[in-house]
Amino acid sequence: MISFIDGFIEEVSDGTVVIDHDGMGFEMQMSGNSISRLPIDHSQVRIYTLLTFNENTGFSLFGFYDTEERDIFKMLTGVSKVGPKAAMGVLSVLTPEELRLSVIASDKKSIARAPGVGTKMAERIILELKDKIDVSSLASDSNPNETITLQPSSVKNDALVALTGMGFSGKDVLDAMKQIEGADDMTLEDLLGETLRVLGNN
Repeated sequence: MISFIDGFIEEVSDGTVVIDHDGMGFEMQMSGNSISRLPIDHSQVRIYTLLTFNENTGFSLFGFYDTEERDIFKMLTGVSKVGPKAAMGVLSVLTPEELRLSVIASDKKSIARAPGVGTKMAERIILELKDKIDVSSLASDSNPNETITLQPSSVKNDALVALTGMGFSGKDVLDAMKQIEGADDMTLEDLLGETLRVLGNN
């Protein structure tokens, strides 16, 4: 198993990166989000990898900017009828955190924006990942080092679903909740009102 490759960026094309490691070029498929985070020059980088095998296509090497994206990729390809191409498509339009938020909020429209992923596949991803994704802590947008507690059936989760359904981004909603004192003890109605107030002031 190839866990990661250290080397220099030799070539970047649409969805593909070639890493030069000791004179050997490793070509791998990467998401648009991972590619956008790579340095623009020929700097040395560490790319986390996953080697897969398919009877029709043989071996394929996939690259990831960090292990978090690789873990989410594994979860996506574990969903029935979701292959590596579709998983890469999802991770090209959504970061791992954005995907988790979309799953929590049952936001099939955001997931269905990925190339090759229709509404039915997006619904299947939500259905099969909802109980697998760790939603106990999500980063606050204003401070990535802080977290906000969120349980699958909590009032906060219900408020998140309601507000994202109104068009607010999941990150903005979570960041607003972080600013509300006593949010853990509020009713859904009160939390919605306070969160909307904070969102309106930002």
